[in-house]
Amino acid sequence: MKVQIDQHRCRGHARCLDIAAEAFDFLDDEDRAVVVDAGVGRTDVELLREAQQACPEQAISVEGDSTTDEYERPR
Repeated sequence: MKVQIDQHRCRGHARCLDIAAEAFDFLDDEDRAVVVDAGVGRTDVELLREAQQACPEQAISVEGDSTTDEYERPR
């Protein structure tokens, strides 16, 4: 599974953390969310997709299924 947050779109609403706290973290100093690599593997794919749908900026992408572990860190 590949989970990404577009850092240019994220505005720090943090709805993803409310839904899937293990998979996301919040950088207070940058006012944005990031993907937590280790947490994604422990998070149900349905919760990740719910977080994706809940993002008002549509900054989260979830690709694949739970059998593939791929994550992309912000650049």
